[in-house]
Amino acid sequence: MHVLQIIDSLNCGGAEVMLTAMAPRFRARGVTCDVSVLLRRPSPLEGELLEHGVQLIYTGVHKLYSPKQILPLEKLIRGYDIVHVHLFPAQLWAVLAAARLGDRIPLVTTEHGTWNARRRWWLRAVDKWMYSQYNHVACISKAAADELTRWCPTIAGKISIIPNGIALEAFETAEPSALTSVPSGDVRLVFVGRFDVPKDHATLLRALTAVPNAHLLLVGDGPQRHALQKLARVLRIEARVTFLGWRSDVAAVLKASDIYVHSTRAEGFGIAACEAMAAGLPVVASDVPGLAEIVEGSGILFPPGNDKVLAHQLNELIASQERRRKMSQASVRRARQFSIEHTVDGYIRMYESELHLPIPSIAEAR
Repeated sequence: MHVLQIIDSLNCGGAEVMLTAMAPRFRARGVTCDVSVLLRRPSPLEGELLEHGVQLIYTGVHKLYSPKQILPLEKLIRGYDIVHVHLFPAQLWAVLAAARLGDRIPLVTTEHGTWNARRRWWLRAVDKWMYSQYNHVACISKAAADELTRWCPTIAGKISIIPNGIALEAFETAEPSALTSVPSGDVRLVFVGRFDVPKDHATLLRALTAVPNAHLLLVGDGPQRHALQKLARVLRIEARVTFLGWRSDVAAVLKASDIYVHSTRAEGFGIAACEAMAAGLPVVASDVPGLAEIVEGSGILFPPGNDKVLAHQLNELIASQERRRKMSQASVRRARQFSIEHTVDGYIRMYESELHLPIPSIAEAR
């Protein structure tokens, strides 16, 4: 089976991280998996894919939203058994490219979120047409499936849920990072996420002003970084916030931390929160669809954007070492339900179903 994965870029977001984790595992399962990237940007994920022997193919078009993306995609998708598309506008350009071909190549896509900027009434017709051109739409959580069904009810029969997954062992067995630049003694809070919408770092920074004896580690980068650094100075907490940038040793940073906080306005799944649970951290997260599915029952949820409630919850958790210990155990148990191998199994079965191939048992496949 020869599969082409198409994605906007290799930014360090949830969809990009998932694809980077899955591509070499597809290859190990006998599925040839190449990755086409519409816009080339510096990214550590590029290096990871190349190290695992995954072929990266760039369209050479320098604007993500340019219709010029269609022609190189049309030429590229010839010869593949199935094309799997992630994110918009790659979803639109791939559909238009496939429409120009005489032979119908099966197209599948993954819906990676519960919300996007296209969810406005005047764009509904475009989305309904675009999704209708896909043979199958996989959603990363029940919340993502529910929201997409509400937006485009006519494609409900094409939708299935394939939850995201993580490489559990890498987070369960990691050694803690030394983090010599971070003061010792304080409780270490950590949040991993891109500094951009829909993440909500500002609420976490405001909450920190009411959480004494805590130091916040922020892993990530993005267009809002300078604004967030300025906010930390305005709030007079800059000495208690460390901007670590993107790290290749996220598991080690998590292992060196005490509590994970995921503050966001929307989240289709929450890979970073799942990784934190696998590392054994108590998790405090925004009560938003998708993320709440992952955390509920093992962590603490707070109303999105409410820094006062978040600060109260953090103070109570910091005050009780026994509660943190129990939450840590619950986190590990919960994370084990989200293995990357199960995710890969789900997608391979989807590919085989669309190609009308006999579907072996998981044991046979391995």
